Amino acid sequence: MAQIRALYRLQQIDSQMKETKSRLLEVLALQKESAELLAARSRVETAVSELEEYRTQHKKFTAELEALNAKARRSEQRLYSGSIKNPKELEDLQSEVESLTRRRAALEDDILEAMVCVEDAEGEKSAAEAVLFKLEAEREAAQESLAQEQNELALTLHHLTQDRKKQAASMDARSLDDYENLRNRKNGVAVVKLQVNQCQACFTTVSAHKVKKVETGELVYCGGCGRILVS
Repeated sequence: MAQIRALYRLQQIDSQMKETKSRLLEVLALQKESAELLAARSRVETAVSELEEYRTQHKKFTAELEALNAKARRSEQRLYSGSIKNPKELEDLQSEVESLTRRRAALEDDILEAMVCVEDAEGEKSAAEAVLFKLEAEREAAQESLAQEQNELALTLHHLTQDRKKQAASMDARSLDDYENLRNRKNGVAVVKLQVNQCQACFTTVSAHKVKKVETGELVYCGGCGRILVS
């Protein structure tokens, strides 16, 4: 009876250790930046890059327009100054002024379009930053409790490890080896409870003869899953 109880206690410790390790891995994963947060940060970086690009375009077009305006003013002054007498030269200068006027109109359209793009990009940047700020705030708020849980889980795992060593040391080597081999083959569960004549792992009904043996502390294996039964 004592040996079966010892096996069951060892199984309880191992199951608790498995659950604790599983939760510890979850907590460690939760402390990492989520895919949603990484995507939000990437969105902000893209928005900032696009805004800078549109601002650069706007600045470039504005500088070109200023230079074009200066050139147009000089050409118009020459055209209307009366200093040019050659008809061909006057015709060429007139064509140049008209070309500059068309180019100026096109640049003004480009500047207007760039301004719209800048405004849109500023809106996208603000929206992206708001989402990122919210996600970072939520993550920061969760980090303290997660860190505390991590420490508690690590401490629990340490105590369970010590308990397991003590429990294993109190058992005979053959029973311990049989238990370990069975646990490795049965997904970590070698010993299970018998309740209402049923194995609680596979729910196979156990005969009355076997039930009696289990209740008296004999080593009995479930006919369905092969695990050790304990009352």
